[in-house]
Amino acid sequence: MAKAIGTARPTDTNMKGRTLRSSSGRGMTFTPAKGLGASMVRDLDDVIARAKAQYATDRRDAALERLMDRIDSLMHDA
Repeated sequence: MAKAIGTARPTDTNMKGRTLRSSSGRGMTFTPAKGLGASMVRDLDDVIARAKAQYATDRRDAALERLMDRIDSLMHDA
């Protein structure tokens, strides 16, 4: 397990109330999360449902593509 570098001081507080994440680099620094994941979506259940539907579609498309590749290889081998 990696050893943490640096120390926490009493002055290391989140005065602005922003979401913090731990960044890599020299030691552990706290920087505001600005990109993906910076804030929670309002309709999480809907987002999860759409993602599951997209994943299912992607799996079916990948399976169909593998099947078509197999058919193509069998036709060219014959």
